Amino acid sequence: MSLALTGGIGPLPFTNRQDPVEVIEEKSQVVNQSLLSIWLATPKDFRVESRSETSTFLSWINQHGAGVTGIKIERALGDGAFSVIATLTDLTKTSYDDTGLATATRYRYRISVTDS
Repeated sequence: MSLALTGGIGPLPFTNRQDPVEVIEEKSQVVNQSLLSIWLATPKDFRVESRSETSTFLSWINQHGAGVTGIKIERALGDGAFSVIATLTDLTKTSYDDTGLATATRYRYRISVTDS
């Protein structure tokens, strides 16, 4: 399922398709304590907004806990494999601009946290 976004300002309307966002929860297990694991809280309310024919604005609300060292943003072209497009180490950031995209192309995004 994908969401078709259309719009634009002035004489440059755009059409871009965005798939629903995927959020990943990664688990880190504490060494020598087999029953204890720490869940890293993933960012919530992850949103994807098409800004123009070639750029997309990603935003989220941070809710990470101790041990989080970064926020990983991944993108996939169509049904292809995801690849990392950014790893943010400034944990106060709550947005990312993805620019240089191909027009009339479907992209999928997902976001997760990284730990040390």
